[in-house]
Amino acid sequence: MKSAKEFAAWLHERFKEAKPGVYLTRDDIATLSERQRFNHEFISDIHYELALQGMGFVTDTHREKFYLFHLPTEHWQEHEARNQAHRSNIRTLAPGKRNTP
Repeated sequence: MKSAKEFAAWLHERFKEAKPGVYLTRDDIATLSERQRFNHEFISDIHYELALQGMGFVTDTHREKFYLFHLPTEHWQEHEARNQAHRSNIRTLAPGKRNTP
């Protein structure tokens, strides 16, 4: 049985070059980690260890698929500033003139 730290190190080494990320199934994790059962704490510990190396590990709401991905390095405002040409077509309207009695 692998610890979360050992499993995270193995995932990082194996998939660090997979830029789009990968997903694993519940059965994959059980087999690869050599665990018959695992809980949410195990997954959180894996995520913690991977986050130290710039990767994330999260699950879907049914805990059937587990997603391994590279953590973004760009803040959303930096992205917005760089991509202003691709802004939304929704504009804020200026306040209208009100009729005063």
